[in-house]
Amino acid sequence: MLEAIGETIRSARKARGWSQQQLADLCHLDRTTIGALERNAYNDIGIRKVDRVLMVLGKVLTTQDAGLPTLDELKVQYGGG
Repeated sequence: MLEAIGETIRSARKARGWSQQQLADLCHLDRTTIGALERNAYNDIGIRKVDRVLMVLGKVLTTQDAGLPTLDELKVQYGGG
């Protein structure tokens, strides 16, 4: 879940004893960007910036199958195929 990213960033940063500014400096980002990430305010923050912050914190961004049906399965279920 996207909401978990902000908490992951905040807790990993605090566990290292870093301020938002220190993390921002290590990531070559603005402190306001780190604050926005921690608040889950992603408006115009690209995935590369999120990935960079997570990498500096020793974390990785992963994906998983959400278990949604395929288009073919939906067609069969709703009689369209």
